[in-house]
Amino acid sequence: MKNHYTFKIKPIAIAIALAGGSSSTVLAQNNSLEEVVVTGIRASLQQAVDIKREANGVVDAISAEDIGKFPDTNLAESLQRITGVSIDRSGGEGRQVSVRGMGPSFNLVLLNGRQMPSKESGRAFNFDEVAAEMVSGVEVYKTSSAAVQSGGIGATINIKTARPLDIGDKMAGSVKLSSDLDAGGTTPQASGLFSKNLDDSFGILLAASYQQRESQEDQLRVTKWNVDPDVSGVANFDNSANTNNHIFVPQQSAFNRRQDTRTRINGNLVLQYAPSDTLTATADLQYSDFKIDRYAEELALWFSQNTAQSIVTDKNGTVVAYDQGASTIDFFTKAPTSRTVNTSAGLNVDWAITDAAKLSVEHSASTSESNPDGEYNINQSDVQIAQNWGFAVSGDLAFPVFNSDATATPSVQDPSRLRTWVNELYSNNYKDEINQTRADFTFDDGGSTTLAAGAMFTDQTKTISNISNNLSWDDFAWDTASGYGQQDVNDADYTWVALDSGFMDQFSGSADLRALNLGNYSFDPNAVRAAWLADAGAPADHFEPTFQNSSFIINEKTTAAYFELTTATDFAGKDLTLVAGARYESTAIDSTGVEASLTMLTFTDPEENMTTTFSAEDFFTASAGYDVLLPNMSAKLALNDDMVVRVAASRSLTRPSLDKMTPVRTIATTRPGLLAGSAGSPDLKPFIADNFDLSLEWYLNEVDYISAGFFLKNVNNFIVDGVLNETINGVTDPSTGTDPEGPDAADQLAEFEITRPVNGEDAQLHGFELAGQHAFGDTGFGTIANLTLVYTDSDYNVDDVKQTFAVTGLSHSANLVGYYEKGPFQARIAYNWRDEFLQRFGQTSQATTEPTIVDAYSQIDLSASYDISDNVSVFMEGINVTDQGNRSHGRYANQLVEATTSGPRYAVGVRAQF
Repeated sequence: MKNHYTFKIKPIAIAIALAGGSSSTVLAQNNSLEEVVVTGIRASLQQAVDIKREANGVVDAISAEDIGKFPDTNLAESLQRITGVSIDRSGGEGRQVSVRGMGPSFNLVLLNGRQMPSKESGRAFNFDEVAAEMVSGVEVYKTSSAAVQSGGIGATINIKTARPLDIGDKMAGSVKLSSDLDAGGTTPQASGLFSKNLDDSFGILLAASYQQRESQEDQLRVTKWNVDPDVSGVANFDNSANTNNHIFVPQQSAFNRRQDTRTRINGNLVLQYAPSDTLTATADLQYSDFKIDRYAEELALWFSQNTAQSIVTDKNGTVVAYDQGASTIDFFTKAPTSRTVNTSAGLNVDWAITDAAKLSVEHSASTSESNPDGEYNINQSDVQIAQNWGFAVSGDLAFPVFNSDATATPSVQDPSRLRTWVNELYSNNYKDEINQTRADFTFDDGGSTTLAAGAMFTDQTKTISNISNNLSWDDFAWDTASGYGQQDVNDADYTWVALDSGFMDQFSGSADLRALNLGNYSFDPNAVRAAWLADAGAPADHFEPTFQNSSFIINEKTTAAYFELTTATDFAGKDLTLVAGARYESTAIDSTGVEASLTMLTFTDPEENMTTTFSAEDFFTASAGYDVLLPNMSAKLALNDDMVVRVAASRSLTRPSLDKMTPVRTIATTRPGLLAGSAGSPDLKPFIADNFDLSLEWYLNEVDYISAGFFLKNVNNFIVDGVLNETINGVTDPSTGTDPEGPDAADQLAEFEITRPVNGEDAQLHGFELAGQHAFGDTGFGTIANLTLVYTDSDYNVDDVKQTFAVTGLSHSANLVGYYEKGPFQARIAYNWRDEFLQRFGQTSQATTEPTIVDAYSQIDLSASYDISDNVSVFMEGINVTDQGNRSHGRYANQLVEATTSGPRYAVGVRAQF
């Protein structure tokens, strides 16, 4: 049978093994490898059970079923099968993970034990950049160890890739064709691996993967729900059903369709040299190139509620019907390109100095860069048309309404009525560089005690360069007679595209939406830009992209040292393993930004902003730092040969998001009596968590087990917005003196209310994890199930409009997997569920204290394969086969924020190994 293969139970790299809590007995068996022959799914489950059982802490794992064959086509989607792990999706693919209710930025991601950079402005890692075929296993460490660098309050996730001296001579590969049903068409994917050993002392491994995927995503959204706006000018305001003290009015309603072409290239080169049984050197290079080419069309309506014709609210004060009257409709086309290139190179040397003493030394350099070629990666244009329109809520949806038929005269579908309005051209360039050097030493006395100690130095630099055209909406309305921008150049360039019959049919209310005869215009944003630049009256200087003050560079240097003692002893006739350790880290931060400093305020009018005078833009740096001590203790008691109890206590940290540490200050308001602005905070302290874990595990055989666990986290230093009174460069406020028309001795220092992120809130999280897996004898059938329940003392109260803090990302989750594996055939069906959760404060791209709450979501995936021979198999995969959509809402369920659909995805292919 092709799926029979041999895997070896080997130690992980020293630090990671210690993080898992390998006992001294296991470490002593490094040179005596046990060989076990099992089959595909069963091999994966058995190896995961081995890792979980041998660990001293709480560890869950997923292993490849075979070389180049991971359980799911997407790494994040495989991780969501693990107890306590939930994922966020983008374009129908898993992207980021949360563990035990802690969001993506609270989890540390390692590649073969080294920290991974990220193109994000914060610290979250995007798993869609890594091809699952390149991964041999993933381990999720839910309890802390001094031997592992800090950063993961939720978990530390270690991605492992194959090593040539482990797998020997091997050739494997696969090709498949994938199709997203909504997008149509078929795209290719291929992967291959070559491993060769020479005299068991030198090994080389080369792996590569190429994937292309075409997808389509439909979206309906409300950009922001405004709380208690001024509606005094509304001609007909029906608030009779409202039993709330507030009203909630949409700011913008839009729908769009975006079509993506995703191209993912991954490569992995590994060289290993073991001149003796005591020395092994490993050099490796990881490379990935992930590009998304997108074309999107969007219709958007901007609400000016104080000039609306009529508004109707429901019992919660939510607007459910809205008539704006004569206004304009915006039609956008967007052609952004997103490209991320990741590289990671490392050299590791493992030396068994004696039978008892071992040393591991490693240096690595890793980089993640978005838009590495520096081109302008986002280009979008907007055209407008005059039309009577409104807004309606129906079922799960909220959407624009044309109050006159789209086909009537004058028709929305008549491109001669279009007027150009705005063009945006900008570039977001993110670069994250991490250089790490570490040394780990272990001493095993050959009996019951293992001592581990080590040091690490990490140098991380995050650079964010934002460049955009100097956009001011009024600058584009230079044709004041019509109220719009210039007339479009060629009506034939604009094509009306009606909504298709299946638009949003996953949600209730979609029939009412499709009955409105809505649609969009398709056009080239580059053509609109060229027309503007060619027009004699266009403000051409506003089209030249300029460096923005949202750009910054943050350098973070962390020096760490640790020790950890592991002792195996006897307690009441039962095996007991105790672990105690501590990690000390010192972090220094330099935050550099671009800012034009305020030098003068000039009074103009008591009701208007004062005129501001700034110096030339320049770079400046602010410095900060902190030291932490992170202790950990754990105990593992074998009640008998099959049952294990674990107890662990530790302190862990997650560093603040880097984009909140920029030193740049922005002035927003300069009205007399109200001076305000915003800034980042380089001196933010890390989140600190005190953790407690208790679990009971019952291993019935090599595959079957049942486990139950409880966890508790007391987390301090959550970041919230604080308002501080600050003066700037000694600038005075002329409105406070005796002569506002000019400076005088009575002018007081201008005090600005500056909103900055500050450490200010604490929260407690606790939860329960239940998991089990069972193979039904020799039938070939088996099942895997788990449930995670998470709670907090800092829940969100939808009725409190002033609340600005709650724990985000917190949700219950569950998995149920059924599989069959016997003879040449194997199949699996997997169900995943995540309960409703508060995603964040803010809605879409708008900064606000209004919430985004994600609806409960479930998805079913399936796969099957058939072995044609011992070396070749054919397979199929289905993702989201029941065509589920994602939805989020605001404070109340009918306050739609986003509804998206991307449809099912299927693939067929062939896999071979020799």
